[in-house]
Amino acid sequence: MELRGIPDIFKRKATKADESNTLYGQTALGNNVVYQGDNKRPTVNTQILYVTTSSATDAGRPVDTSLLSRNSTVMSCVATKARAISQLPIRVMWRSDDGTFVDAIASEKVGPRDKQRAKAVLKLLEQPNNFQSQYEFWYQWMMWHEMLGEAFTVWWRQDQKKSDQVPLEMYILDSTLIAVAITETRYPSYRLSTPSYGFSKDEPLSYFQVMHCKDQAWQGSAGFNKGILAAELVGLDQDIDLYANYVMLNGAKPSGLFVTDQVIPDSKYKEIASRLKEAWASMVGSQRTDKSKPGQSMLLDQGMKYETVKPLTMQDTDLAALKLQTMKRICALYGVPPAMLGVADGKYNNTQTMMDEFYKSTMYPVLVNVRQKLKQQLFNGYPNLYVDFDTRDFLKGAPLDQMNFVNTGVSAGVMTPNEAREYLGMPKMEGADELMKAGKPAEPMPGSSQQDTGGGGGNQTRTMNIGK
Repeated sequence: MELRGIPDIFKRKATKADESNTLYGQTALGNNVVYQGDNKRPTVNTQILYVTTSSATDAGRPVDTSLLSRNSTVMSCVATKARAISQLPIRVMWRSDDGTFVDAIASEKVGPRDKQRAKAVLKLLEQPNNFQSQYEFWYQWMMWHEMLGEAFTVWWRQDQKKSDQVPLEMYILDSTLIAVAITETRYPSYRLSTPSYGFSKDEPLSYFQVMHCKDQAWQGSAGFNKGILAAELVGLDQDIDLYANYVMLNGAKPSGLFVTDQVIPDSKYKEIASRLKEAWASMVGSQRTDKSKPGQSMLLDQGMKYETVKPLTMQDTDLAALKLQTMKRICALYGVPPAMLGVADGKYNNTQTMMDEFYKSTMYPVLVNVRQKLKQQLFNGYPNLYVDFDTRDFLKGAPLDQMNFVNTGVSAGVMTPNEAREYLGMPKMEGADELMKAGKPAEPMPGSSQQDTGGGGGNQTRTMNIGK
């Protein structure tokens, strides 16, 4: 009986030596920087593509990252988001079996293994490296994230080949100098086009050495740059500023023109023009030939008349309204309320509502992505540990709104007095850990806003929404 080998249906096809390893056909979206292969594989290129390196408006203005960094509206939006994330306190939370979250370092429920890991990670996040504070690190991180559409964080471990070690330091890499490739094992690989932070450009970084966050994920390995995708809008905003500056600097300076409807021969025209020039200089110039006749007039002939010329202003072409509209559209592009930048009129009685919406619809999705990435990178093998950016202080509202919130929660039997005191940043009291029987809803305190009670209510240490 002849035995025949069973074909291995799970065996991968042989990879061709000249197989393309690009970023899934994104070459049509922007410029490419090609990283040449080594001597062993001279035909292989890896494309470094930060998806929309440059673009151009239909009017011909180039729009690139340099232009974005010089546009006041774009930078104001990016700075607003950078300040928002960089000033948030960071905590490491532990999820218990009932789904509630407690502080992984302070709680007695957490085991020694998880507690030790939580302390090491929190130390890293609070002291990223030797030259940046926590604020500066996340500010720079958000600038890359918003300006380029993606941010790369590299982990520096004592042993770079051990993925289970807690990194000692973390740095932000230049998003324009990194090539992302997918290996045969379907893991991402990151190659630098120039040495950075002691890493060589000849040795790719492994998936566990780089945290790659994308703003608008595209094909799984890159992110869109919102500012350059909206090239027409950003270019228009920049051109309005340039036009206004040119008008103010080079606007029409003469107060009037001499005009006539008659046809003047060329020889006669030169004579008249010379005489008018001399007479005008004598009358209004600083070097008057005859100072005995102040306020003297000019004798016009050949049917000439004098017409005043108004200097060109932004209002003449309605650019003021167009500028305001353009700025509002850029704010909408980045998810920042125009009133936060002083672009639109805002009312003080809805400021907290505006802030709530900004954090919930704009900042919270970014925080969820960062939480998930940090969980994936730093807590592999620790299923109950999570990183949390504490947004409670931003969503509490004014002091009177906070009092109304906790007063209503305690009266309704939703919060214990101690939970209310914790929310207000006050120490706990003995015997105040029991829920009160629900009674009549508490009346708002006099002089406080009934429109907004803080938006971010609840004891966040017990009912925390972690992006999983």
